[in-house]
Amino acid sequence: MARDIEFIPEEKIAKALDVFWLKGYNATSMQDLVEAMQINRSSLYNSFGDKHNLFLECLRTYGYLAAQDYESLLSLKDLSPLETLEKIIDVYVAGTVYDCKCCMGMKSSFELAGDDDDVRRIIKQASDRTIGIFTDLLKRAKEKGEISEDKDPVVLAHIIFNGFCGWKQSFIQFKDATLVKKMAAYTKEHLRS
Repeated sequence: MARDIEFIPEEKIAKALDVFWLKGYNATSMQDLVEAMQINRSSLYNSFGDKHNLFLECLRTYGYLAAQDYESLLSLKDLSPLETLEKIIDVYVAGTVYDCKCCMGMKSSFELAGDDDDVRRIIKQASDRTIGIFTDLLKRAKEKGEISEDKDPVVLAHIIFNGFCGWKQSFIQFKDATLVKKMAAYTKEHLRS
């Protein structure tokens, strides 16, 4: 007879996510996961399958949480579409300079997405969701005359999204918060010009 699960899977996924986020996929051992999740190996395998399946679940969770952070700012009714996007940029910059962890999506892209179709698909879905948020805000900003007619919202959304990755990488390498803030300010200034 199968035993009932004696833990909340989402809590264990959150603990595994922290390990994968810190160490990356390849450097994370099953023992690391067992210790962090505080479950035995058989429970881990029975509940989540193998390390790869657990990682995919963690990556999905990470992508969902990241997009949820941006979507929560969409409910700020006193901000225009461009002001909302600028607020998203500010929140990202603050997270970049005050939380030194590398973006898990970026880390996973470099470590696995080139060879792992499942990882690439999950990262692309999360990226598409975020870029979609940016594109929608930029289209509405264009309709309201906040950005000029010659600007392409889709291209701008991709530039901002890729800028986020570059700003995070720059901060990890150079530890220069002022530089990251200036790059963000330049991006916001360019949107309005």
